[in-house]
Amino acid sequence: MHNGRTVEELAQALHVTRTAITSQLAALQAAGLVAQQGLRPGRRRPSVVYTLSASADAFFPKTYDDFAAEVLEELRREGKGNLGRLLRRVGDRWIARDLPRVKDLRGRKRLERAKEILAERGFMPSLSPKRDGYLLREHNCPVIRLAVAHPEVCNMVHRWLEALFGTPLTRTRCMRQGDPFSDYVITTAR
Repeated sequence: MHNGRTVEELAQALHVTRTAITSQLAALQAAGLVAQQGLRPGRRRPSVVYTLSASADAFFPKTYDDFAAEVLEELRREGKGNLGRLLRRVGDRWIARDLPRVKDLRGRKRLERAKEILAERGFMPSLSPKRDGYLLREHNCPVIRLAVAHPEVCNMVHRWLEALFGTPLTRTRCMRQGDPFSDYVITTAR
């Protein structure tokens, strides 16, 4: 539906009644998945044109990780150091994007805000106090497929985490190595 379709066009294409299409479009509009794009001239009067909303795009399969894995593999083949340099720059951008949200915070407030950022990025983190600091656990790694094939990705994420939390982190478990989650020990918090 990139160019949009009218009720009549959808009914013909799907071999259902106009009433069925109208009912479904109303439900999809209420869910924010379809929007009215405009009007198209008809035989007697203009017809409303419907199109998918930006929210609906999330329901279609994406192969970003496949594409990214191929790009990283080609960079690795191009020559020593290219992949590492590229990922360092990507890490620098991640840090520049997220550091302003935590840079003025200290202690537990910084840890909590950094944890919020990780949650927004899909890492599903938890943070637990320990006798000598905190345990950060990531229950998901949104870049796991890339990290398994390219450990440099994992190193980039680790550097980003240290910048966010404002302290060195010691990784004790790692999903890239087959663990069910990744654990980091935070011994100091500034």
